[in-house]
Amino acid sequence: MKLEKFHVPVLLDEVLKYLDPEKDDIVFDGTLGGAGHTVAIIKAIAPTGKVIGVDLNSQTLSTATRNLGSLAGNIITVNDNFANIKSILKRLGISWVNGILLDLGLSSFLIEKSGKGFSYMRDEKLDMRYSDRQQPDAYEVVNSYPENELAEIFKKYGEERYSKLIAKNIKKRSREHPVETTGDLVKIIRDSIPGKYSSRRGNPAKRVFQAIRIEVNRELYNLDTAIRDGFEVLSNGGRMVIISYHSLEDRLVKKRFKEYSGICTCPPGLPVCRCGAKKRANILTKKAVYPSADEIKRNPRSRSARLRALEKENEDEDF
Repeated sequence: MKLEKFHVPVLLDEVLKYLDPEKDDIVFDGTLGGAGHTVAIIKAIAPTGKVIGVDLNSQTLSTATRNLGSLAGNIITVNDNFANIKSILKRLGISWVNGILLDLGLSSFLIEKSGKGFSYMRDEKLDMRYSDRQQPDAYEVVNSYPENELAEIFKKYGEERYSKLIAKNIKKRSREHPVETTGDLVKIIRDSIPGKYSSRRGNPAKRVFQAIRIEVNRELYNLDTAIRDGFEVLSNGGRMVIISYHSLEDRLVKKRFKEYSGICTCPPGLPVCRCGAKKRANILTKKAVYPSADEIKRNPRSRSARLRALEKENEDEDF
């Protein structure tokens, strides 16, 4: 089976190892994308197992269906946000799942085919929404948010050193003429950063684009919701595997997994634990799992990927 050429599944062998799908399992793939991981999962759970394949982008769902070909009978596709895992399962009449996979990487389709301005290397309209049903879009964030709010977003979600200066120059430009395209935004960012710092951490626009995308799509909030609600509908012995691509995502995944494994995540110095950590799961990855040098060579976009996995302990199932 030949997948769309712009989709290459990241850490595929590792996903199968830690997810450990078995015949007849029900697996929730919250980031279906081009279905690269899903093809392999379906082969492991066939003939009667099912994948619930979720994606916010309707065009991506169509691509995934084409990629699955004869395996499409083993998947239920859903155009929704993975954060809504509980309501999705309720609509489908499913009480629990054996596995959950979240690959948080920005799909190649969105970067190369959507025309929504996800890449700072393409001059496209400012949008960055995974779904057209969402509000606001990147245009509204850039042109309508107050300067101090923009600076906070760039600092918090992009860890951008020059967040205040970039925000100031964006608002100065937007008062004269709206910032309409990614090209406009990249120029403002480049002009805001001193030359000696501009390329030390790669393209200076990368951090700001990441921050705007996270804000537009509420990525960290949705991830946190998906982990918490997903854990509740995970069967005893079920596994959750998450692939993240930047430190903010990975910190959140690591923190929540620690809580479920019974490790206190409260700030040091508190006299009593307030996070309520209770052992309900076992962490399967003592440290994050990274792509091999060979995989990075084959697929450079996998370079920043890191995988974490946990297994739910036996407990009373009460959904």
